[in-house]
Amino acid sequence: MAILLYYVAVAKVFSGFSYSACEWDCGWYIGIASAGYDLHPHLGGNDNGQANWAFFPLFPLLLRAIHAATGFSYQLCGVVLNNALFPLMAVASALYLKTKRRETNAYMTVLVFLASPFSLYFRVPFTETLYGILLIALLFLLRGERTWLASAVAAFFTASRPTAAPLLAVLGGARMVAHCLQARIQGTDTVRSVARAVAQCLLLGSVGGIGLLGYMLYLHVHVGDALAFKHIEAAWGRHPGNPVAHILHGLRARDLTAAAFLPGHEESLTYFALACLVAACLVLWAFLSGFVLESVLVALTLLLSTATGLWSSTRYIYANPVTLMLVSAFLQKLPRPVFSLILCVFSMVQALFVILWYQGSRFLM
Repeated sequence: MAILLYYVAVAKVFSGFSYSACEWDCGWYIGIASAGYDLHPHLGGNDNGQANWAFFPLFPLLLRAIHAATGFSYQLCGVVLNNALFPLMAVASALYLKTKRRETNAYMTVLVFLASPFSLYFRVPFTETLYGILLIALLFLLRGERTWLASAVAAFFTASRPTAAPLLAVLGGARMVAHCLQARIQGTDTVRSVARAVAQCLLLGSVGGIGLLGYMLYLHVHVGDALAFKHIEAAWGRHPGNPVAHILHGLRARDLTAAAFLPGHEESLTYFALACLVAACLVLWAFLSGFVLESVLVALTLLLSTATGLWSSTRYIYANPVTLMLVSAFLQKLPRPVFSLILCVFSMVQALFVILWYQGSRFLM
């Protein structure tokens, strides 16, 4: 609550919390919630042929529902929704990590979530919180083998962001492999176990894919292109490419300066590239520490977020509950004074990020 009050207090210097929090992609989501999807790309000015098809429908649909029920502005609806879901996501993530590693402290994991600089994105009207809580719900339900309920959640998950469907495929494949290995270890009927595992995987994919397929069908009818959400990314200068090449290009850019973090300046590609390398190291540590599924999910997120460029990659990677769980697991292996010091540094950086966000700094895009 104290952290949220800080966001509100600082926003008074600007345009108030709900409006100051609505930067960058938020405007696209508000536009979808209030006026629906575009029929044609925006031409003229700075739009460069952009359209809101790149933004998936679940979040704006929820904003529209909350607006209809309360009469709040769409910006305030986004703030209310995300700040209600964020504590639930943090606690659920801490409990999930506790089931994976009994030695971890759930309270300390929640503190990592609250202090992380990139928790900024869980407070503002972006999709990170909704996407994150659905991802954690899937991990919990699949771990408990509640496949039908997990499939229903997956349908909402794939309607939240384009990266959801590839992650769902990994989750389904992981459950199938786990079932087969368990049957082999226990010496039970392997054929029946494999058939059951394949059936569950197909159920998860077919029901879970409803969200994505529904949006694709809508786009096909609305604009004549079921993959418009992918094709329109070219208007932002995003084209499919090699993630490794993009990271190497960022390292060679050598544009990491203090000015790159200030409002009105171009963002630093080197900053994004270095953040990706840190994430890669975290993935390697997690894999070697036994967090196999979680490390694969973060690795896939890293690849997907850098496949079309480095912009916004830090948001996709670090404003992610699975990444923050791994960060928490790593930090809890450090001496308690070091852990506390890192949390203090995280909190101070988040406080700075809030001010820079309200000022529209591009590196936070």
